[in-house]
Amino acid sequence: MSRRPVRFFRSRPFHFETLRALWYAPVGGADVGEVLSVVERVRDGDFESWFVRWSALAQAVRERAERLSDPVSRGWALLRASNYMRTAEFFLAPSDARRTETALFASSAFYAGLKARGVEHSRVTVGFDGAEMEVIFLPGQGKRRNEVLVVHGGFDSTLEELYFTIAAAGIERGFDVVIWEGPGQGNMLRHYSRPFVAEWERPAGAVLDWLQAEHDPLAIVGVGVSLGGHLLARAAAFEPRYEAIVLFDFFPGVLQAFESKVPPALRGAFRRTPLWMEQLVGLWGRVNPEVRWAIANGCWTFGAEDLAGLVRVAGAFNDRDLAERIEADVLVMVGEDEHFFPKQLAHDFVARLTAARSRKLREFTRAEGGHLHCQNGALHLAHEEIFDWIDLTINRPHDGDSLPAPAPVAKL
Repeated sequence: MSRRPVRFFRSRPFHFETLRALWYAPVGGADVGEVLSVVERVRDGDFESWFVRWSALAQAVRERAERLSDPVSRGWALLRASNYMRTAEFFLAPSDARRTETALFASSAFYAGLKARGVEHSRVTVGFDGAEMEVIFLPGQGKRRNEVLVVHGGFDSTLEELYFTIAAAGIERGFDVVIWEGPGQGNMLRHYSRPFVAEWERPAGAVLDWLQAEHDPLAIVGVGVSLGGHLLARAAAFEPRYEAIVLFDFFPGVLQAFESKVPPALRGAFRRTPLWMEQLVGLWGRVNPEVRWAIANGCWTFGAEDLAGLVRVAGAFNDRDLAERIEADVLVMVGEDEHFFPKQLAHDFVARLTAARSRKLREFTRAEGGHLHCQNGALHLAHEEIFDWIDLTINRPHDGDSLPAPAPVAKL
């Protein structure tokens, strides 16, 4: 007998972001009881309540960490505090003055946590168009690998969050890992007011130039998380130094993703964005926090003044003719219940990877727990797929065919 899915909140954005905070429990970014203590107190759909409760938890965990004499316990607590404050900030308006202090809190707690735990890392900046992109280099434990993972996020991830998403798992397996933030992200957005650029191969190329000059890697494996999957595909189409790329998950053109939320009969008007359409979407946003947040964050990160400007800018972030240019090995991941865009777009993209050395599409099912965007809530499952694929693909002979899909998961 089937049961209704377990939900933390009726509001989908609140449920998804709570699960996202809890997603990092396997790598020390959250503790179940602490997360549930917030769920009990947040008013569903209330952005201010969300901020107050999550930030209070972050403060409490950090204060407790500072009283601990055991450096390992202190380090874990500081890392959790960082992730909780990132979660607190998530729904704040771009103009909210609290964004500055919360970002500083999350960053300082994160690096203090790495130091307390003895995680070797170095922080550098890489110049790009008159600004400085932040980069973290983490050497692999035991240095068993010859590949470097080069990881960037997308629409809303932070440099520190990417450590939990995949960097911690990478260094444990002996990979050197580079995490970086480009235009539209982190300090490039906050300090330099640099929005996203469609030509992602330009900032990506600057990071690869630095990496090759400083560390001379044998092979570079790119990992793009969420919207970062689209950005990485763009970079790999024009940047031949990627030996392989992991789209974690695939993400289509930005306008395609936005349009998928609009009723089909209104999509033509959405692209033209007349005044009545802006007013209609504004009314929709009043009752749908996900839409309201996405538009505000989109205008901020893409450098648009309003919805019409966002639609114009987003049009440049498309995947027309990208897939056909990629020559690297490619792993494309997507969830069965992807809610930001139709999952069929991932299948269509893989079919267009005609020049790739090899290509694999992995669709994660509800039965195995990886059905959400970026396999939210199923971190080990995602890591199993990614690192096994790298192991079986990089520097090993293959004929370009997709690797066999895993055996079906039995229904419980």
